[in-house]
Amino acid sequence: MNGIRRRFRFAACWFGAAMYIASSTLCAQTVHPDIPDSQLTQVGKDLDKRLFDAFNQCKLDALTAMHTPYVEFYHDLNGRILNREQFVAAVKRNICGKAQRRLVESSLEVHPMAKVGMILAGQHCFFEVGKNQCIQTARFFMLWKFDGKEWHVSRVFSYDHQDITS
Repeated sequence: MNGIRRRFRFAACWFGAAMYIASSTLCAQTVHPDIPDSQLTQVGKDLDKRLFDAFNQCKLDALTAMHTPYVEFYHDLNGRILNREQFVAAVKRNICGKAQRRLVESSLEVHPMAKVGMILAGQHCFFEVGKNQCIQTARFFMLWKFDGKEWHVSRVFSYDHQDITS
C-alpha cells in the first residue's frame, strides 16, 4: 500500500507541474485584448517619440498627462523622485532650455507586461540645446501602464550616465 501511495504522489506532482507549465505558456496574457502583441513594438516607438518630443520642447502639460500621479523616477546621479509634480518641476529646472534627448534607435527594446502594459528599455544620448553633438549617454528602463484607454509612465530608471569627451 505504501508503494502505491508513493507512486500516486509522484504522478500527482508531475501532473501538477505539467499543468502549471502548460497553463503559463498556453494561457499567457497579452497587454490588452485591443493591442495585438505584433503591434506593441510600434506602439512603444510611438510613445517614446511622443514623450520625448514633449520633453525636448518643454511641453510640461503634455509631460504631466503622460505620467501617473505617483510616478517613480530613479536616476543614478540625482537620486529619486516619487511623484509627477516633482518630476515635472525637475524637468523644468534641469532640462528646459538646457538639454535635449535623442533615442539610440537600434537600442530600443519593447517587452509586454501581461495585464499591465509594457517595458521600454534602451539607450539615449543628451545634447545641449541648439547643438548636435552628444555630450552624455545613458540607459533607461520604463514601465508604461495601459488602463484600457491611455498609456502612462509609472516607473523610470535612468542609469549608466557617461559623459562624452571630445
